[in-house]
Amino acid sequence: MTLIEKIGLLYINSVRFMRLTIISVLSNLLFTSKNEYKKILINRDGAFGDSIVALPALSLIRQKHPKAQIDLLSTNNGNVSFKDLGLNKDLINNLYTVKKDQRKETLKLLKKQKYDLFIQIPQNIGIYKSSRNMFLVRFYLNIGSAFGWDCGRIKSFMRLQKERLTTPTETDRFINILQEHGISGQSNYPISSQEPQDPNIKDLLSLEQPVLFLIGGKIQPKKWPLTNWATLANLIGAQHKILILGGADEKIEADKIVSQTKNTINLCGNLSIPELHYVLTKSSVAISLDTGAMHLCDAAKLKTIALFSTRDLSNKWWPNNKSSVVIEKVLPCSFCLKTACSDNICMTNIKPDEVYNSFKNII
Repeated sequence: MTLIEKIGLLYINSVRFMRLTIISVLSNLLFTSKNEYKKILINRDGAFGDSIVALPALSLIRQKHPKAQIDLLSTNNGNVSFKDLGLNKDLINNLYTVKKDQRKETLKLLKKQKYDLFIQIPQNIGIYKSSRNMFLVRFYLNIGSAFGWDCGRIKSFMRLQKERLTTPTETDRFINILQEHGISGQSNYPISSQEPQDPNIKDLLSLEQPVLFLIGGKIQPKKWPLTNWATLANLIGAQHKILILGGADEKIEADKIVSQTKNTINLCGNLSIPELHYVLTKSSVAISLDTGAMHLCDAAKLKTIALFSTRDLSNKWWPNNKSSVVIEKVLPCSFCLKTACSDNICMTNIKPDEVYNSFKNII
């Protein structure tokens, strides 16, 4: 290990220690614990993938507190969220999915509920926001017990973090936090499946187990070239029917793939989340970008070949299914955190032949 690497690891560990120490001190000063809770408020913000990876944690909380009123607060600015997932009815009593400009009014409403436990399923927020939120929970919502805040993301030395440190997936991170506070059990994804109403889709699923292309994604550096998708479909060949899945925004992209292939069908924007989950359970393998639907593959126990950008510390978003495969390219320009990239090199360096070889092995 070089001197620079040693300094980098010392910095990472020092920042983590400092943040966790502050959180621990504040938690001990502000909150107390009890043996039993009757009204619990959980907070988990974010869109599709953020919601899916938190579901096992929600299931463990419900197992620990089967008779409690458990409410969920989630801030989301209009994307797919918890309200679209078709959650099992016995999981959450009340779901508050709000936009950022609605938070103030929602907090006033929640204050009246008089919760006795608050659980944060954390995003990658820094120590300032974590501390602020702890004071907000204790003195505005007047909740006497709370936990869940962690050290958040450390943006420095991300290459070193990937090479030298073990980074748990987000799902495992949340489970670990709960275990530290005495919450454990059987981890599962409490999503309801719904058979698609479209008779054409029903026929497709009854004839064979299709291959899925999950091409969605909002951030441009995470996208794979459309020509690569078409080349991969042609390599897979006519012996497999390929369903292209994504949101309504991907319809045009999927049409371009279909125009260059003979074995693909465009279903982008045609399925609700419960219907998508049903399709995943009836499929043979998914080839997916780093998108919310990839995490839904975990819920459906579907083997996945996941194509990852290395703009960020990707390990935390890897699929949890041990039968799945991750393909990514760590390059000199990786860990840039860019939301736009002129050449998208860490994705264009993933070649269709490499993905096809993984497909042959996993199928």
